[in-house]
Amino acid sequence: MADTAFDTLPSARDILRELDSAEQEPAVYLIRGRSGTGKSTLLSVIRTRLRGRGIPLQDNVAAPGPTAATNGAHHGHVDSVDPDAPRPALVIDNAHTLGAAEMETLCAAVESGNYTAVIAVQPRPHDPQLRTLAEAVARRGRIVDLRPLGVADILPFARELGMMVPRPVAQHIHQQTGGIRGGVVAALTAACSARLDAGIRVVDEAVADWSRSQLDNLEPDLLETLVVATTGTGLDSSELTEVLGVESAAAQSLIDRARATALVTDADLLLAPAVAPLRTMLGDRRFVAVQRRLLTARLDAGLLRDHTALLLAESGVRDPRLAEFLCAAAETAGREAVRYYAAAASAGADANQIALRWAEAAARTGDGETAMRLAEPVLARAGVDGPDLADAVRICAGVLTRRGLIGRAAQLYGWLGPNRVGPDWAVGATVLYLAGNVPAATELSGTAGNWPPTQAGAHAQLIATALANSLTDHGSGTPTAVSALIQAAHADSGVDRFLPCTAVSIATLLCLSTGEPRRAGDALRRATTSGLRCHQLQVLAAWAAMLGGDEQAAANTVAAFDWDQLDVRDRLLAHGVAVGLARRGGDHAALTRAWQAAYPLFDDVDADLLTVLPIGELWLAGIRLRDERRISPLVDATLALLERLDQPPAWANAFHWYGVQAAIAHESPAELLPHARLLKAAAEAGDRHAAVLVDAGRTWVLVLRGQVEVKPVEVAVNGLREIGLTWDAARLASEAALSAAESSTATALLKLARMVRAESKPQEQPVPPTATPRASNTPDAPADGAAILSEREREVAELVLLGLTYREIGARLYISAKTVEHHVARIRRRIGARSRSELLSMLRAMGHGSLLV
Repeated sequence: MADTAFDTLPSARDILRELDSAEQEPAVYLIRGRSGTGKSTLLSVIRTRLRGRGIPLQDNVAAPGPTAATNGAHHGHVDSVDPDAPRPALVIDNAHTLGAAEMETLCAAVESGNYTAVIAVQPRPHDPQLRTLAEAVARRGRIVDLRPLGVADILPFARELGMMVPRPVAQHIHQQTGGIRGGVVAALTAACSARLDAGIRVVDEAVADWSRSQLDNLEPDLLETLVVATTGTGLDSSELTEVLGVESAAAQSLIDRARATALVTDADLLLAPAVAPLRTMLGDRRFVAVQRRLLTARLDAGLLRDHTALLLAESGVRDPRLAEFLCAAAETAGREAVRYYAAAASAGADANQIALRWAEAAARTGDGETAMRLAEPVLARAGVDGPDLADAVRICAGVLTRRGLIGRAAQLYGWLGPNRVGPDWAVGATVLYLAGNVPAATELSGTAGNWPPTQAGAHAQLIATALANSLTDHGSGTPTAVSALIQAAHADSGVDRFLPCTAVSIATLLCLSTGEPRRAGDALRRATTSGLRCHQLQVLAAWAAMLGGDEQAAANTVAAFDWDQLDVRDRLLAHGVAVGLARRGGDHAALTRAWQAAYPLFDDVDADLLTVLPIGELWLAGIRLRDERRISPLVDATLALLERLDQPPAWANAFHWYGVQAAIAHESPAELLPHARLLKAAAEAGDRHAAVLVDAGRTWVLVLRGQVEVKPVEVAVNGLREIGLTWDAARLASEAALSAAESSTATALLKLARMVRAESKPQEQPVPPTATPRASNTPDAPADGAAILSEREREVAELVLLGLTYREIGARLYISAKTVEHHVARIRRRIGARSRSELLSMLRAMGHGSLLV
């Protein structure tokens, strides 16, 4: 192994090749490197090579000569005295430990140029003797600096040693060891001897043991120097003299020795696995005492940095000045603010005084548990009033709203009331509007004139006013509300207060509810461009893509969801889009999986305006799977919410369209009538969105009765397309085609359905002429089914995917069952399907069948 493990050592192969040359003049090398970088191992190989050539070795610095030859096995032991023997080669390890006299002799031997010399030494730039040695070697030979392994070197190094680990484990090994070969070998050995799923854990244990072994050999003053290195702020000799109480020269020596260990990185940071063993060896009292002296030195010099203060507090240093410093640093720490406040409390800050700021920081990073734990006690604390009480309510109500518990959030603002809400009236009004309590929201809004129009309040006021317009003004209120919300969405990223919801979330869902999925997508892109970053944006983007007809883009977005990072209400939205995609794709197994993943959440959320769309999608999925009872309470709660709000078209139309679809699925005209009446009332009041839905619903009922005419169906389909319901439009056209009595009508309507679906999908980029086509398991299978199948074959494919028999397909298309069979056979040949199941899968992948789901 030692013969082959040097490909990652710089110049190692060159050194061995030069030493193997018989005619070579005496060569001199100074191999410099920190502990654990491979110096001793390289010297061992060099000794073996030289012995193999019959060259005597000398591993001490007694005056070298032709009669003083050793075999290297025992330090300083003379094997023979032979005046004709060749001059010995000097192979000296750890030359930094030599005394002054020995170092002088060694330098003289190097300067003479009569001896091959290979000297290993730690880099200690403040040691004058080592500088003299380096200068001598530089004149006669060369200096080789051994560096730690880089991230990219770990896997090749492991292969040299005959080991193999996964790339993530290799990256973790580098992170834990800093690339020091000794630590890497220990970690690789442990990882290769353990189960694959235990790789990270055993690596951590092995590196900790290796770190402990490195510390065992260090002097107490050097251990204290390493305590200073735990902060990673650099090792400075003037500071070290103050912290450790040593002379300047001693401080420089300690810094050299610390940097030469295997445990300190190039950034003067002690490796993380070494911190706990170091603390154990020194004891908590001594460890913290050194850090406290370091804190004092940094504060007195005005050099304390945020991260250093954080590490000191987390190590157990308690000091009022440190606590105050951390509280101030937390104000500008962004997503790290929670950690800073926790460290401030650990350093001695009064937890009650910083509770609300801490809770705000936690809520903004999605840590609702911490936010509630800190903010809720403030509500019941005696003597809390004014801004602090309003802030506590805002934080708790915001967390509850994002958890989908809008009822409890509204209760908090009802308890706070208009007399205590203060400048947060707009936040409270938003929560109450979402919960369907317009009178209470209006009462809070009535206090707006009591407060100055500050920048902080303007954003929340814009949201509350727009939401009110969407609920109460059934004329021009909705377009005005959407414009205002999109305008507010630009400022979402700059809001430094935790709010129950973002402007872009309301804007997107309002656009989707009113039939403008493209505008919803534009709002999301603008919010992202302005700097807003949150997991909710992905969920909303998936909804915009799905309702805009681009199910593939929506599916790709859903596949990238980090479900664990989503708030509960956003998780309901995510399940709604996942179920909606499975329903549109006609994949019963996928729909079942999506439904089973979603329904445990139904007991955890309330219905509010922002859950109308997902509850509607989940309602239809429950009907399809004959499991409607699970979603019924949320459906009833949504109907009650819309009733309390007096059926605002901007939010109610979409849900009543889901109700129409549910009634059609139930084949129950009685269930359809209430939803149809409400849509008709909105249409008669001038709401165009409702008018389109009324016409589409009427046409759909006629289609189900077998009364199919091309012109009314085309009008209804085009209306649905205009309000973004492309999938519903295509499905209506295909249902009408299936119900048509005449073949020409059926053909025309199927063509209309395909055209709607094709137009809703984004245009694919053309493949450059020089591009190589993607390999396929079926060479003759095209990427686009429409390009390879004839018009009649596409009609047959749609009906095959509906599950009809050849006889039933023939009856629909006025051709014989035998002709249908011939069409299916040709389709299979053209697309390369080898079985019926593969035929169905490939047809769906090519875009067929989704019209008939």
